[in-house]
Amino acid sequence: MFIDRKNELSILNEEYKKKRASFTVIYGRRRVGKTTLISQYIKDKSSIFYYATESSLENQLQQFSYQILSFLGKQYLKHHSFDSFEQAFMFLVDHIGKEKVVIVIDEYHKLTQLDKSFSGFMQKIWDTVLSQSRIHLILCGSVITIMHNEVLSYKSPLYGRRTSNIHLKPLRFNHISQFVKGVSKLNQMNIYASFGTVPKYLELYDSRRSFWYNIASQILDKNSYLYPEVKFLLKDEISQPVTYFTILEIISRGETKIGKIGGKLGVPASHLSRYMQRLCDLDILEKQVPITEKWPEKSKHGQYRIKDNFIKFWMHYVFMNQSYLEIGNVDYVLEQIKKSFNQTFVSFAFEDYAKEQILENPEVYLGFTPTKIGRWWNNHEEIDLIAIGEEKAAFIECKWQTRKTEYSVFSELLRKSKLVNLNPNLEKVMVIFSKSGFSNGMNNLKGRFFSY
Repeated sequence: MFIDRKNELSILNEEYKKKRASFTVIYGRRRVGKTTLISQYIKDKSSIFYYATESSLENQLQQFSYQILSFLGKQYLKHHSFDSFEQAFMFLVDHIGKEKVVIVIDEYHKLTQLDKSFSGFMQKIWDTVLSQSRIHLILCGSVITIMHNEVLSYKSPLYGRRTSNIHLKPLRFNHISQFVKGVSKLNQMNIYASFGTVPKYLELYDSRRSFWYNIASQILDKNSYLYPEVKFLLKDEISQPVTYFTILEIISRGETKIGKIGGKLGVPASHLSRYMQRLCDLDILEKQVPITEKWPEKSKHGQYRIKDNFIKFWMHYVFMNQSYLEIGNVDYVLEQIKKSFNQTFVSFAFEDYAKEQILENPEVYLGFTPTKIGRWWNNHEEIDLIAIGEEKAAFIECKWQTRKTEYSVFSELLRKSKLVNLNPNLEKVMVIFSKSGFSNGMNNLKGRFFSY
């Protein structure tokens, strides 16, 4: 199933239109849809798609040779293998016509693991042969650390060669209904807060069964696809992930400040900096500071949160309950989830949903386009979101509760807005997102109110 990815397809098609050679790097976590994106892009183009495996480099060269010869219509040479990848590329360039050809190496990081000098070779072949040809080269990989080291970073052999790169990320909330047909809006939010928006995870959801059945069978069951998923994600990226798992577990329990995380681990905060940065680089953690901070990088008010809803859910309910789940006690864990899921997860996911909606349609929700949006807090108070524009500032509250939102919520938001140190000339706008609608009289207030 191919959904959205319009911007990414546009980038790839612009690369294809270039008269000269082009070189795109595509990377992102497992199952986020990289191969599906590439397949959609090349479906109407002359292309060679090679999927690297863990087999020997010799076997891979043989397979790559076969694909090149088949593409060129030289099946009579199908048992022939080039002496090197360089020879294979040179043969291809010598025999292609005037039409641009897309060459894809998927799971590129596997080749670099088999041969530490492979990216150096690719640099040479790009500089001497491919860059002068009618080729669109795509290197794709799911181990972000290796793709950075081998292709993207300043020290990598291929640095400066790419003409575009795409960091493919999970989809947005609005695409859940396209993957999971016929589920209620309530269950869409439940899915968002647990399964997240990675395409493969959404494809596993059985819309014919209840939400709780899907949680039990697709995530909590030790034989399910998603049960070991986060372990695989981290082990692909990090050789010794024990400390990283411990950090994520502590954060999933509610500790967000690096000092307190260090206290739980019994180490000084300075010792944790490289671990936190690595998790941020992997797009697993994000560091947040109050939106009003003038120097965010130097802020002492930073808090860390797990970015992805599935990883957050998995750490809190799967990782911390493995002793029960390993012996098949799924029902016990499921009951624990039911007790805390709405308050612990869905309410925060609703804030992410609101932010996403605002960023997609700011004029609809705010009446202006903000230059920045984020959370705000001090030692005693917090506001879910503040959006700041050139002439206006919106103060945003998100209420995920069964009862209707009443005037007291608006009044409290108005009070807290006066605590925020912003340009006094900015016009204030009060915005409230509510799961269950609003009580009578709210429509008479000067604010913007949206029911889920």
